[in-house]
Amino acid sequence: MQLILKCLNGSSSSMDVDHNTLILNVKKKVEKDLKIPVWQQTLIFMGSPLQEDKIIGDYPKIKDGTKLFIIVKKPESFQAVLNKFLRKYYSEEQCKTIVKEFMKNFEATVNNLSLDDLERMAIANLNEQ
Repeated sequence: MQLILKCLNGSSSSMDVDHNTLILNVKKKVEKDLKIPVWQQTLIFMGSPLQEDKIIGDYPKIKDGTKLFIIVKKPESFQAVLNKFLRKYYSEEQCKTIVKEFMKNFEATVNNLSLDDLERMAIANLNEQ
Protein backbone atom coordinates (compact mmCIF):
# COMPACT_ATOMS: atom_id res chain seq x y z
CA MET A 1 0.00 0.00 0.00
CA GLN A 2 1.10 3.58 -0.52
CA LEU A 3 1.29 6.20 2.23
CA ILE A 4 1.39 9.94 1.64
CA LEU A 5 3.57 11.80 4.15
CA LYS A 6 2.80 15.53 4.49
CA CYS A 7 4.81 18.07 6.41
CA LEU A 8 3.20 21.27 7.63
CA ASN A 9 5.79 23.31 5.69
CA GLY A 10 4.28 21.97 2.45
CA SER A 11 6.84 19.31 1.59
CA SER A 12 5.60 15.79 1.06
CA SER A 13 6.73 12.30 0.19
CA SER A 14 5.12 8.98 -0.53
CA MET A 15 6.25 5.46 0.09
CA ASP A 16 5.16 1.90 -0.44
CA VAL A 17 4.74 -0.10 2.75
CA ASP A 18 3.18 -3.35 3.87
CA HIS A 19 1.44 -4.23 7.11
CA ASN A 20 4.74 -5.37 8.69
CA THR A 21 6.62 -2.09 8.10
CA LEU A 22 7.85 -0.50 11.32
CA ILE A 23 6.84 3.09 11.96
CA LEU A 24 10.54 3.73 12.64
CA ASN A 25 11.31 2.63 9.06
CA VAL A 26 8.70 5.08 7.77
CA LYS A 27 10.49 7.83 9.72
CA LYS A 28 13.85 6.75 8.26
CA LYS A 29 12.38 7.10 4.76
CA VAL A 30 11.13 10.59 5.66
CA GLU A 31 14.63 11.44 6.89
CA LYS A 32 16.10 10.28 3.59
CA ASP A 33 13.51 12.01 1.37
CA LEU A 34 12.75 15.20 3.28
CA LYS A 35 15.99 15.62 5.30
CA ILE A 36 14.16 15.72 8.65
CA PRO A 37 16.07 13.78 11.34
CA VAL A 38 14.13 10.87 12.85
CA TRP A 39 14.41 12.32 16.37
CA GLN A 40 12.66 15.51 15.24
CA GLN A 41 9.67 13.73 13.65
CA THR A 42 6.30 12.87 15.09
CA LEU A 43 4.03 11.06 12.66
CA ILE A 44 0.35 11.83 13.20
CA PHE A 45 -2.63 9.79 12.03
CA MET A 46 -6.18 10.86 12.91
CA GLY A 47 -4.86 13.24 15.56
CA SER A 48 -2.74 10.63 17.37
CA PRO A 49 1.03 10.10 17.25
CA LEU A 50 2.29 6.82 15.83
CA GLN A 51 4.75 4.87 18.00
CA GLU A 52 8.12 3.95 16.48
CA ASP A 53 8.13 0.40 17.86
CA LYS A 54 4.77 -0.49 16.26
CA ILE A 55 4.08 -1.69 12.74
CA ILE A 56 1.61 -0.33 10.18
CA GLY A 57 -0.63 -3.34 10.85
CA ASP A 58 -1.07 -2.18 14.46
CA TYR A 59 -3.09 0.73 13.05
CA PRO A 60 -5.95 -1.02 11.18
CA LYS A 61 -7.45 2.24 9.87
CA ILE A 62 -4.30 2.98 7.83
CA LYS A 63 -5.17 1.97 4.26
CA ASP A 64 -3.76 2.51 0.79
CA GLY A 65 -3.50 6.26 0.10
CA THR A 66 -3.65 7.27 3.77
CA LYS A 67 -2.08 10.63 4.63
CA LEU A 68 0.23 10.80 7.62
CA PHE A 69 1.21 14.22 8.89
CA ILE A 70 4.73 15.00 10.06
CA ILE A 71 5.22 17.35 12.96
CA VAL A 72 8.79 18.61 13.24
CA LYS A 73 9.97 19.19 16.79
CA LYS A 74 12.35 22.09 17.28
CA PRO A 75 15.61 21.06 18.86
CA GLU A 76 16.07 22.15 22.46
CA SER A 77 18.66 24.79 23.17
CA PHE A 78 21.95 23.71 24.68
CA GLN A 79 21.08 25.57 27.88
CA ALA A 80 17.74 23.75 28.20
CA VAL A 81 19.37 20.33 27.72
CA LEU A 82 22.11 21.16 30.21
CA ASN A 83 19.56 22.44 32.72
CA LYS A 84 17.39 19.32 32.33
CA PHE A 85 20.41 17.08 32.91
CA LEU A 86 21.61 19.01 35.98
CA ARG A 87 18.14 18.96 37.59
CA LYS A 88 18.65 15.25 38.22
CA TYR A 89 21.47 16.08 40.64
CA TYR A 90 21.01 19.67 41.83
CA SER A 91 18.31 21.99 43.07
CA GLU A 92 16.71 24.53 40.72
CA GLU A 93 18.75 27.38 42.20
CA GLN A 94 22.01 25.43 41.90
CA CYS A 95 21.17 24.55 38.29
CA LYS A 96 20.64 28.21 37.40
CA THR A 97 23.99 29.12 38.94
CA ILE A 98 25.86 26.27 37.24
CA VAL A 99 24.30 26.93 33.82
CA LYS A 100 24.93 30.68 34.09
CA GLU A 101 28.60 30.15 34.99
CA PHE A 102 29.07 27.43 32.37
CA MET A 103 27.58 29.59 29.61
CA LYS A 104 29.74 32.55 30.64
CA ASN A 105 32.88 30.38 30.41
CA PHE A 106 31.71 28.75 27.18
CA GLU A 107 31.06 32.10 25.48
CA ALA A 108 34.42 33.45 26.63
CA THR A 109 36.18 30.39 25.22
CA VAL A 110 34.35 30.62 21.89
CA ASN A 111 35.04 34.35 21.64
CA ASN A 112 38.75 33.65 22.08
CA LEU A 113 38.92 31.22 19.16
CA SER A 114 40.76 32.47 16.12
CA LEU A 115 39.42 32.15 12.60
CA ASP A 116 42.04 29.44 12.01
CA ASP A 117 40.69 27.49 15.00
CA LEU A 118 37.14 27.77 13.67
CA GLU A 119 38.24 26.68 10.21
CA ARG A 120 40.09 23.62 11.60
CA MET A 121 37.01 22.64 13.63
CA ALA A 122 34.73 23.07 10.61
CA ILE A 123 37.00 20.98 8.38
CA ALA A 124 37.29 18.26 11.02
CA ASN A 125 33.50 18.20 11.41
CA LEU A 126 32.92 18.02 7.66
CA ASN A 127 35.43 15.19 7.33
CA GLU A 128 33.54 13.16 9.95
CA GLN A 129 30.36 13.26 7.88
